[in-house]
Amino acid sequence: MFYQIWSELLYIIPISELKNGDILLTSENSATSKVVRKSTGSDFSHAILYVGHGSYIHSDANGVHSGNLQRLLFDASENVTVLRVKCDQETVNQACIFARSKIGTTYSVKSAVNAKLKVSKRENENRQFCSRLVAQAYEYAGVKLVDSASFCTPQEILESQNIQEVPRKARKAIDEEISFANSENPIEKQSHITNEILSKVRKIAKKDIQTLEQITQYVIENPVHDRQISKIYRDSGYLTMWEYETTKNAWRYDGRIFINLPLPIDELIEMARFEKDSAQERLALYKGNLEQYFYINKIYKLEYSSIHFDLYKKLVENTLDNINAAEYVLENT
Repeated sequence: MFYQIWSELLYIIPISELKNGDILLTSENSATSKVVRKSTGSDFSHAILYVGHGSYIHSDANGVHSGNLQRLLFDASENVTVLRVKCDQETVNQACIFARSKIGTTYSVKSAVNAKLKVSKRENENRQFCSRLVAQAYEYAGVKLVDSASFCTPQEILESQNIQEVPRKARKAIDEEISFANSENPIEKQSHITNEILSKVRKIAKKDIQTLEQITQYVIENPVHDRQISKIYRDSGYLTMWEYETTKNAWRYDGRIFINLPLPIDELIEMARFEKDSAQERLALYKGNLEQYFYINKIYKLEYSSIHFDLYKKLVENTLDNINAAEYVLENT
């Protein structure tokens, strides 16, 4: 997707420069990017929605998925620009919720290319491309960025009357940042697992299911496939992905390990604040999902809802451990 090569001329957007809901427009040298850029007459080929605490959501050739801002490297500072939508925080929150709900959706090159001409030809809007995802997210939240959210280009978002450019420039990435960007990426594994689940469920359902939310609705309406689809989740590793994180980054969940990280005090405090804020945001999402599956399980008594309730119960517990670890550092430094 983006450049992950060793070079002294790589650039990065610092997390501190962004706010939730910011839109990043980028350009790069992939074949898909060149086709979209040429066909849409834009200097930028890609649009990304930043959802906070180092995470973003976008649609690329692998579909809609999340990513880590610290893994985005650019070969020139002008290859990325930051836009901020003129709206309140609640609108931003709703836009981010919409984008998260679309994770797993298939990417449509055809729709992206046709966006310049606004050619629908009964296009399936159960597909996404980058600028559609961003524009639809904000339209869902009540802000109309472009005339047609279903068929728009990155350039139209750039020219929207409801955005303003943020006067920030990407800075040169240091060696440690480049090393991290090139390290093993668990989010890629998560995206692969999600896409695999969706593909297998589509074969069972024989329906155009594009998101995990649509799977939930399908199982509720078709309980005959409950056990089969639950097995797909169990076999995929989706239900235990959290184990990688808690093992690899044990310091996030144990204040005594966290406080002994080899960092200057000011950096340790800054990291603890970041971890606490990020965890509190995740906690709200996980609690919402936990409550959802509690009631689905109570009403429908599905294996599917039971395994998801157990998953989100564990995620809530882990996130509370993350908050407690961060608070331990803040209280003892």
